[in-house]
Amino acid sequence: MRHPDVILVNGLVTTMSESPEVPAEVQAVAVSGDRITAVGDTAEIEALAGPGTVRVDVGGRRVIPGLNDSHVHVVRAGRTWNDEVRWEDEKTLASALEAIRGRAAERPAGTWIRVIGGWDPRQFPEGRGPVQAELDAVAPDHPVYVQYLYNWAVLNSRAVAAMGIDEAVIAELGADHFEHTADGVLTGRVYGMPLMKWCYRHMTAPTFEEQVASTAAMCRELNRLGVTGALDGGGVNTGPEAYQPMYEAWRRGQLTVRTRLVVHASEAGREHEELAGFRRFTPLDLGDDMLRVIGAGEIILYRSHDRISGVADVSPSAREEMRELFLGLARSRWTVHMHAHQRETIEAVLDAWESVHAEVGIDGLRWALVHGEPLLPEDLPRLREMGAGLLTQALYRFQGDDAFQAWGRDRVAESPPFRRLLDAGVPVGLGSDAMRVATYNPFTNLAWYITGKTIDGKDTLAPHNLLSREEALRGYTATGAWFSFEENVRGRIEPGLQADIAVLSEDYFTVPVERVPDLESVLTLVGGKVVHAAPSLKGDRIEVAPTIAPVGVSRV
Repeated sequence: MRHPDVILVNGLVTTMSESPEVPAEVQAVAVSGDRITAVGDTAEIEALAGPGTVRVDVGGRRVIPGLNDSHVHVVRAGRTWNDEVRWEDEKTLASALEAIRGRAAERPAGTWIRVIGGWDPRQFPEGRGPVQAELDAVAPDHPVYVQYLYNWAVLNSRAVAAMGIDEAVIAELGADHFEHTADGVLTGRVYGMPLMKWCYRHMTAPTFEEQVASTAAMCRELNRLGVTGALDGGGVNTGPEAYQPMYEAWRRGQLTVRTRLVVHASEAGREHEELAGFRRFTPLDLGDDMLRVIGAGEIILYRSHDRISGVADVSPSAREEMRELFLGLARSRWTVHMHAHQRETIEAVLDAWESVHAEVGIDGLRWALVHGEPLLPEDLPRLREMGAGLLTQALYRFQGDDAFQAWGRDRVAESPPFRRLLDAGVPVGLGSDAMRVATYNPFTNLAWYITGKTIDGKDTLAPHNLLSREEALRGYTATGAWFSFEENVRGRIEPGLQADIAVLSEDYFTVPVERVPDLESVLTLVGGKVVHAAPSLKGDRIEVAPTIAPVGVSRV
């Protein structure tokens, strides 16, 4: 008999299992290699231990399956993570500015410091973001770029100079993208996604080695919050070269979050060419249990890429072009994740999917709408017929007011219709959409699914449309794994599944809801290896694994 390598005992273990043979809650877990081998009460599991077994007494803490963010932009974020200052947890603008001052003290003069989303001015008692003079004061020798969603960004004086922004550039890009004082002086604030994309191209990129190190550092930060899996949604400003640092981190064993990739064309007008190239030269499920390509998304056709506050092109020609792209992906048996915020976009996408489904059949491919807020009850049978699901995020936390303005409060209260979706058996995976338009903190997002409240306390979802704590956790674990064909591999704590486990600092199920965002993991395992351990649990035999070596596998 092989003794377990690790046992976790004296816990409150939420298994998320639906098997009658595995209780919903147990006290202890045994792990051998990369798999869970037994669950039960503490005495049962301790009886399995041998001389080499590492015994971890979790002291009554809540233990959950590792969290899986089902829509997040980790490839893009990883490239500049170590150059960024994250403001998600800053409580005041003053402390946020001090964080920039601290980073400036650590980095050589002239190197970029970036705050690229994940925060909101309403989290500060000052009720505003920074101005150029404040950024100049805390980092006079560094170019600084601070972005709020895709609405605006502020550049300090060094950043304006480093980018070469002068009257000629302003004339070329459009003066409406640049804020001026009454007497015509630039304030450093710029507006709109096109201008932000221009800024990204004109900031000095980290070296390749720095990007690899940044990607590894980002993974460890996610591990600190109990995240063991991420489904990367591609996203704007990520061409094929953007994936290289993540591939290299994976090759070196520095990737400690199981990452699933959906790939897309790098720019408008190249969708057919580049998606055909991916289909031809990228074998389905290229990679292993740590990194794997599973399909295409979230951008399939750039001209039909919408936002909460604006519609996109869903003209007859756009609909036909979408259908052609979907058809090619279906014929290659690729998974598709399709971004859609607006009702018109959802209708166009579902019509195209049904046309493709009638021709080649997509049930079994697990296609998903991403965002999908204005789904209606009549859409749900259509999704079920095609074996499709919904990947949704806590975007109203920051963008609730935008949604109220676009759709009205009554529509927002049912958007997306969580209760109807769950009752209809449509898979719903939960995630963040971090790093620019939302926080990557899964517990902040889980709190939104439970309460529906914006960052300044407004109610968005109707009470009957809120999720219970268990439902929200399931969407961030077991159901999320369904979208990458891994519901029988991970996402639950039961024998035979991968040992992706998080031990929480407080009990997610009983802590007051306002403190859910403060939760973190004190011990995180990925495939049985410790990838994060807080000092309170570190001991002589708890060692954080320096690497996780890639191992080739095929789709289950």
